[in-house]
Amino acid sequence: MQLTEPQRRTWERLIDAGDRPTFAADLTQRLRDRVEEAVRELELAEPMWIGKERLNELGRCEGSFLAKILGEGPAFEHSAATASGVLHHKAIEVEVGGRDELDPHDVAMTASDRLCEREERFAEYWRELARAEQDEALMEVVRRVTLFRSSFPPLREMRRELGPVSELGARAELLGGDLVLSGKIDLVLGLPVRAEPNRATRLAIDLKTGSARPQYPEDLRFYALIMTLRFGVPPYRVASFFLESGEWQAEDVSDRTLFHAADRVVAAARASAALQNGRAPTLSPGPWCGWCPRLAVCPEADPSAGQ
Repeated sequence: MQLTEPQRRTWERLIDAGDRPTFAADLTQRLRDRVEEAVRELELAEPMWIGKERLNELGRCEGSFLAKILGEGPAFEHSAATASGVLHHKAIEVEVGGRDELDPHDVAMTASDRLCEREERFAEYWRELARAEQDEALMEVVRRVTLFRSSFPPLREMRRELGPVSELGARAELLGGDLVLSGKIDLVLGLPVRAEPNRATRLAIDLKTGSARPQYPEDLRFYALIMTLRFGVPPYRVASFFLESGEWQAEDVSDRTLFHAADRVVAAARASAALQNGRAPTLSPGPWCGWCPRLAVCPEADPSAGQ
C-alpha cells in the first residue's frame, strides 16, 4: 500500500510503533477495588455519573464543579462551537464507517443529514442557520476530513487489520451502578488477539483542533481507565491528534497510568459527596468563570471572564 509521508509517519510512529504489552489478568479487578473501596464509604444517595468534564471542572474550581453537579444554568442549546463539534465527529464516523468512498463534500453533507434525522437539538439549530452559514459550516467539515485523510493511512482499506471504530461510547458501572464512569472516544484502532487475551492491542485517539491543552493527557488517561474496566485490558497507547499540524501527544499506558486515573475518580466522587453535604467549595477564579452559572454571584469570580 502506497502511503504519503505524513500517513507513513502516523502509521510507523504512532499506530504501529513499539511493543504491545501484556497486563496482569487481575488488573481490572484491582482497579475496581481501588475505586469501590474508597467510594463505598460515601453512601451515595443516588447514582453518580463522572465523565472527563466533571474531572476537569473539579481541577478548575469546586464552585463551578458543584454548580454543574446541581444542574444550575440554562438548559443545553447548541452554539456554533458545539454544533461544529458534533458535525465534525459525525463526519469522521461517515469517513471511517462508510462502505463507499465519498468525496469530502459528500461526507460533510451526509454527516449533516444524519444529524438532522437523529438529533432533534442539532436539527433545530441547523434549520435556523441561513444557507450561507450552513455552507460555511460544511466547508469547515470538508477541511477537517481533508486533514484527516492526509494524516492517517486509509482506514477503510485496513479494516481487517485495524478494526477502526469511531465515536466509541463506553461506560463502567461500579458499586452496582451507584458510580458510573462514561466517555466517548473519537477513534479506536486495533483488534484483540484471542490467543493472548491480556495483551493490549488498541490505540485510543482523541481528534483535536487547535493546540495542546493541559487537560488533554488527563482526559486520555480517564479513557484508558474506562476501556480497561469495560474490555478487561487497557489500550497500549492513548493520543491526542492535532489535525491542523498532523502532530500528536501520545502516552503508553501502564498500571501507573490507570491507578492515577482511578485516584482522580475517587477524588471527584469524594468532593462531590462532601460539597452536596454542605462543605463550602474552594473557589479558584480563572478563564472558566466565563461559563460558570455562578459568575454573577460568586465572590471570587474574575469579572473580566464573562466579557
